[in-house]
Amino acid sequence: MTTPVLLVHGAFTGAWIWDRVIAELDALGVPATAINLPSRAPGATLAADAQAVRDALKGMDAPAVLVGHSYAGVVITEASADNDDVAALVYVCAALPGQGESVSTLLARDPEPGDLGSAMKAGDDGTATLTRDGAKANLFNDATDEDASPTLDALGPHAVATLAEPVTRLGWQQHPSTYVITLQDKSFSPALQREFATHTTQAVEIDCGHGAMLTKPTELAHVIASAAQDAN
Repeated sequence: MTTPVLLVHGAFTGAWIWDRVIAELDALGVPATAINLPSRAPGATLAADAQAVRDALKGMDAPAVLVGHSYAGVVITEASADNDDVAALVYVCAALPGQGESVSTLLARDPEPGDLGSAMKAGDDGTATLTRDGAKANLFNDATDEDASPTLDALGPHAVATLAEPVTRLGWQQHPSTYVITLQDKSFSPALQREFATHTTQAVEIDCGHGAMLTKPTELAHVIASAAQDAN
Protein backbone atom coordinates (compact mmCIF):
# COMPACT_ATOMS: atom_id res chain seq x y z
CA MET A 1 0.00 0.00 0.00
CA THR A 2 1.30 3.46 -0.91
CA THR A 3 1.78 5.76 2.06
CA PRO A 4 -0.86 8.51 1.92
CA VAL A 5 -0.05 12.22 2.10
CA LEU A 6 -1.74 14.99 4.08
CA LEU A 7 -1.03 18.51 2.82
CA VAL A 8 -1.30 21.52 5.15
CA HIS A 9 -1.41 25.08 3.79
CA GLY A 10 0.30 28.16 5.16
CA ALA A 11 -1.11 31.54 6.14
CA PHE A 12 -3.46 33.42 3.79
CA THR A 13 -4.09 30.42 1.54
CA GLY A 14 -6.20 27.26 1.86
CA ALA A 15 -6.40 23.65 0.79
CA TRP A 16 -6.79 24.85 -2.81
CA ILE A 17 -3.15 25.94 -2.93
CA TRP A 18 -2.17 22.28 -3.26
CA ASP A 19 -4.37 21.49 -6.30
CA ARG A 20 -1.51 21.29 -8.79
CA VAL A 21 0.60 19.15 -6.44
CA ILE A 22 -2.31 16.79 -5.78
CA ALA A 23 -2.76 16.32 -9.54
CA GLU A 24 0.95 15.50 -9.89
CA LEU A 25 0.87 13.09 -6.94
CA ASP A 26 -2.18 11.40 -8.41
CA ALA A 27 -0.24 10.82 -11.63
CA LEU A 28 2.51 9.24 -9.55
CA GLY A 29 0.04 6.95 -7.78
CA VAL A 30 0.34 8.71 -4.42
CA PRO A 31 -2.97 9.39 -2.60
CA ALA A 32 -3.04 12.93 -1.22
CA THR A 33 -5.51 15.05 0.72
CA ALA A 34 -5.40 18.74 1.65
CA ILE A 35 -7.25 20.33 4.54
CA ASN A 36 -8.30 23.84 5.53
CA LEU A 37 -6.98 25.13 8.84
CA PRO A 38 -9.16 26.92 11.42
CA SER A 39 -6.72 29.86 11.40
CA ARG A 40 -8.32 31.12 8.20
CA ALA A 41 -11.00 32.53 10.52
CA PRO A 42 -10.94 34.95 13.49
CA GLY A 43 -10.17 33.66 16.96
CA ALA A 44 -8.29 30.54 15.87
CA THR A 45 -5.24 29.22 17.69
CA LEU A 46 -2.20 27.14 16.86
CA ALA A 47 -3.64 24.43 19.10
CA ALA A 48 -6.84 24.36 17.03
CA ASP A 49 -4.83 24.09 13.82
CA ALA A 50 -2.77 21.23 15.24
CA GLN A 51 -5.90 19.44 16.40
CA ALA A 52 -7.46 19.78 12.94
CA VAL A 53 -4.40 18.05 11.50
CA ARG A 54 -4.53 15.28 14.11
CA ASP A 55 -8.21 14.72 13.35
CA ALA A 56 -7.53 14.54 9.61
CA LEU A 57 -4.74 12.02 10.17
CA LYS A 58 -7.10 9.84 12.18
CA GLY A 59 -9.39 9.63 9.17
CA MET A 60 -6.70 8.30 6.83
CA ASP A 61 -6.18 4.67 5.94
CA ALA A 62 -2.61 4.46 7.25
CA PRO A 63 0.11 6.61 8.85
CA ALA A 64 0.68 9.50 6.46
CA VAL A 65 3.42 11.76 5.21
CA LEU A 66 2.55 15.13 6.73
CA VAL A 67 3.49 18.08 4.53
CA GLY A 68 3.47 21.68 5.74
CA HIS A 69 4.09 24.92 3.86
CA SER A 70 5.32 28.16 5.46
CA TYR A 71 3.33 28.83 8.69
CA ALA A 72 2.16 25.21 8.64
CA GLY A 73 5.65 24.17 9.66
CA VAL A 74 4.78 25.03 13.26
CA VAL A 75 1.42 23.28 12.85
CA ILE A 76 2.88 19.97 11.65
CA THR A 77 5.64 20.19 14.27
CA GLU A 78 3.03 20.40 17.02
CA ALA A 79 0.56 17.94 15.47
CA SER A 80 3.13 15.22 14.77
CA ALA A 81 4.57 15.02 18.28
CA ASP A 82 3.85 11.66 19.95
CA ASN A 83 1.61 10.81 16.99
CA ASP A 84 1.73 7.32 15.50
CA ASP A 85 -0.51 8.48 12.64
CA VAL A 86 2.52 10.25 11.12
CA ALA A 87 4.95 8.30 8.91
CA ALA A 88 7.22 11.19 7.95
CA LEU A 89 7.33 14.99 7.70
CA VAL A 90 8.02 17.28 4.74
CA TYR A 91 8.65 20.98 5.40
CA VAL A 92 8.14 23.10 2.26
CA CYS A 93 9.99 26.40 2.87
CA ALA A 94 8.29 26.11 6.24
CA ALA A 95 8.92 27.39 9.73
CA LEU A 96 10.78 24.74 11.71
CA PRO A 97 10.72 25.78 15.36
CA GLY A 98 12.72 24.71 18.37
CA GLN A 99 11.11 24.35 21.77
CA GLY A 100 9.10 27.46 22.65
CA GLU A 101 9.64 29.13 19.27
CA SER A 102 6.97 30.69 17.05
CA VAL A 103 6.85 31.89 13.47
CA SER A 104 7.44 35.43 14.70
CA THR A 105 10.55 34.54 16.70
CA LEU A 106 11.95 32.59 13.77
CA LEU A 107 11.41 35.45 11.32
CA ALA A 108 12.97 37.88 13.78
CA ARG A 109 16.30 36.10 13.45
CA ASP A 110 16.27 35.68 9.68
CA PRO A 111 19.76 36.84 8.56
CA GLU A 112 18.26 38.10 5.27
CA PRO A 113 14.78 39.31 6.30
CA GLY A 114 12.08 39.79 3.71
CA ASP A 115 9.37 42.40 3.44
CA LEU A 116 6.22 40.33 3.83
CA GLY A 117 5.24 42.12 7.04
CA SER A 118 4.76 45.39 5.20
CA ALA A 119 2.27 43.66 2.89
CA MET A 120 0.00 42.64 5.76
CA LYS A 121 -3.16 44.65 6.41
CA ALA A 122 -4.66 44.19 9.88
CA GLY A 123 -8.41 43.73 10.23
CA ASP A 124 -10.63 44.60 13.17
CA ASP A 125 -11.26 40.94 14.00
CA GLY A 126 -7.72 39.79 14.74
CA THR A 127 -7.02 38.60 11.22
CA ALA A 128 -4.82 40.09 8.54
CA THR A 129 -4.78 39.93 4.75
CA LEU A 130 -2.07 40.61 2.20
CA THR A 131 -2.02 43.36 -0.38
CA ARG A 132 -2.09 41.97 -3.89
CA ASP A 133 1.22 43.56 -4.89
CA GLY A 134 2.86 42.51 -1.64
CA ALA A 135 1.72 38.92 -2.03
CA LYS A 136 3.00 38.79 -5.61
CA ALA A 137 6.38 40.24 -4.67
CA ASN A 138 6.95 38.16 -1.55
CA LEU A 139 5.16 34.85 -2.18
CA PHE A 140 4.96 34.37 -5.93
CA ASN A 141 7.87 36.44 -7.21
CA ASP A 142 8.89 33.75 -9.71
CA ALA A 143 5.41 33.36 -11.22
CA THR A 144 4.16 35.25 -14.24
CA ASP A 145 1.41 37.78 -13.60
CA GLU A 146 -0.98 35.63 -15.61
CA ASP A 147 -0.18 32.45 -13.69
CA ALA A 148 -0.26 34.15 -10.29
CA SER A 149 -3.50 36.05 -10.83
CA PRO A 150 -6.02 33.30 -9.85
CA THR A 151 -3.98 32.49 -6.75
CA LEU A 152 -3.78 36.14 -5.72
CA ASP A 153 -7.55 36.41 -6.20
CA ALA A 154 -8.08 33.45 -3.85
CA LEU A 155 -5.93 34.67 -0.95
CA GLY A 156 -7.80 35.32 2.30
CA PRO A 157 -7.37 36.24 5.96
CA HIS A 158 -5.27 34.59 8.63
CA ALA A 159 -5.57 34.83 12.43
CA VAL A 160 -2.39 36.75 13.20
CA ALA A 161 -2.12 35.67 16.86
CA THR A 162 -1.15 32.19 15.67
CA LEU A 163 2.10 33.60 14.28
CA ALA A 164 3.27 34.48 17.80
CA GLU A 165 2.15 31.25 19.48
CA PRO A 166 5.06 28.96 20.43
CA VAL A 167 5.09 25.24 19.84
CA THR A 168 5.02 23.02 22.91
CA ARG A 169 6.31 19.78 21.36
CA LEU A 170 8.73 18.95 18.56
CA GLY A 171 7.50 16.27 16.23
CA TRP A 172 10.54 16.61 13.95
CA GLN A 173 12.60 14.99 16.70
CA GLN A 174 10.49 11.83 16.39
CA HIS A 175 9.91 11.27 12.66
CA PRO A 176 11.97 11.07 9.45
CA SER A 177 11.85 14.47 7.81
CA THR A 178 12.67 16.30 4.59
CA TYR A 179 13.20 20.03 4.22
CA VAL A 180 12.51 21.69 0.85
CA ILE A 181 14.66 24.82 0.48
CA THR A 182 13.29 27.31 -2.06
CA LEU A 183 16.21 29.25 -3.54
CA GLN A 184 14.33 32.37 -4.70
CA ASP A 185 12.29 32.75 -1.52
CA LYS A 186 11.47 36.32 -0.42
CA SER A 187 9.59 35.34 2.77
CA PHE A 188 11.88 32.89 4.59
CA SER A 189 15.37 33.45 3.25
CA PRO A 190 17.33 30.46 1.91
CA ALA A 191 19.84 31.11 4.68
CA LEU A 192 17.17 30.71 7.36
CA GLN A 193 15.79 27.65 5.59
CA ARG A 194 19.21 26.03 5.55
CA GLU A 195 19.38 26.52 9.30
CA PHE A 196 15.98 24.83 9.62
CA ALA A 197 17.16 21.98 7.41
CA THR A 198 19.97 21.09 9.81
CA HIS A 199 17.27 19.59 12.05
CA THR A 200 15.77 17.34 9.36
CA THR A 201 16.85 13.99 7.99
CA GLN A 202 17.52 15.37 4.51
CA ALA A 203 17.24 18.57 2.49
CA VAL A 204 16.26 19.20 -1.14
CA GLU A 205 16.62 22.46 -3.06
CA ILE A 206 14.11 23.76 -5.61
CA ASP A 207 14.85 26.88 -7.65
CA CYS A 208 11.67 28.86 -7.00
CA GLY A 209 10.03 31.36 -4.69
CA HIS A 210 7.85 30.77 -1.64
CA GLY A 211 4.96 29.40 -3.68
CA ALA A 212 6.54 26.17 -4.90
CA MET A 213 3.09 24.58 -5.12
CA LEU A 214 2.20 27.07 -7.86
CA THR A 215 5.42 27.37 -9.85
CA LYS A 216 7.16 24.01 -9.37
CA PRO A 217 4.39 21.49 -8.59
CA THR A 218 6.03 18.63 -10.49
CA GLU A 219 9.36 18.93 -8.71
CA LEU A 220 7.65 19.32 -5.36
CA ALA A 221 5.39 16.33 -5.97
CA HIS A 222 8.42 14.16 -6.73
CA VAL A 223 10.01 15.16 -3.42
CA ILE A 224 6.83 14.31 -1.54
CA ALA A 225 6.39 11.04 -3.45
CA SER A 226 9.96 10.08 -2.56
CA ALA A 227 9.22 10.69 1.12
CA ALA A 228 6.10 8.53 0.80
CA GLN A 229 8.10 5.76 -0.88
CA ASP A 230 10.77 5.89 1.85
CA ALA A 231 8.03 5.67 4.51
CA ASN A 232 6.62 2.46 3.05
